[in-house]
Amino acid sequence: IQTSYFWQIIFWLALGAILIRGSVIAVSARVTISARTKEIFSFIPAAIIPALIAPSVFFHQGKITAFDGKERLLVALLATGVSYFSKSTLATILFGLVAL
Repeated sequence: IQTSYFWQIIFWLALGAILIRGSVIAVSARVTISARTKEIFSFIPAAIIPALIAPSVFFHQGKITAFDGKERLLVALLATGVSYFSKSTLATILFGLVAL
């Protein structure tokens, strides 16, 4: 890939991101969002986390066969338990890193 082509792609992606975010900011000053919509939007972060984690748990190319390729699922379940009992994001992340 040529350097100039790479920077053109970066420029157009950055411009697109700025325009999308800027348009949302510009419109948000004029639009009133209902309490119900705000409540629904509050669930978005909780929905994004499993969407990011699930592919790495279920669709990986791991070499460990002790659990028939399900070692990541086992660690995810155990990390869920650590998260539930410790209520600490840092403890959950550290557990997952150490366990894998």
